[in-house]
Amino acid sequence: MFNETQNPSSEYEITINKLSEQIEELFSKIHFYQALVAEKELQISQLAKENQKLLVKIQELMHKETPTPEPSQQSYTPPPLSSEQSYSPPSLPPKQQSLSRSSQVKQAKDSSSLDEISRINKRVCPNCGATGFAIREIDDKTKIISYSPRRMYAKKKACTKCRYEWS
Repeated sequence: MFNETQNPSSEYEITINKLSEQIEELFSKIHFYQALVAEKELQISQLAKENQKLLVKIQELMHKETPTPEPSQQSYTPPPLSSEQSYSPPSLPPKQQSLSRSSQVKQAKDSSSLDEISRINKRVCPNCGATGFAIREIDDKTKIISYSPRRMYAKKKACTKCRYEWS
């Protein structure tokens, strides 16, 4: 009987030891997860800083004005000739010289305006990147522009390759 009275106290000690071991394991897990959380918070702060830098860079690029190329008004100048090769261009009367210069300026302006128009009207699908005849314009029946003399609708573009539609 004496053994039976010692057993309950020894059983309590055994359970106390088991519980204290479990508590130590749980505390070690807590420390591990706290370190993991601290590491992730550091990573989050670094990514937030990088994100902020990229947003600033995007805003700078969006606000940055790209200078339009001006048509060059300089005509072709041949390289200098050596003394053996003397070349004299044919002389034109003064009226024809001024006309040829003005026609050169007009041609330069016309070619630059055509380049600008082709850049503006270039059709590109934002979804798949298809260009040219793969893009067609259709009426956007959700946007009515005018009722009189007949209904006029806004136009939207549709890609014939991927079936993507945009305004």
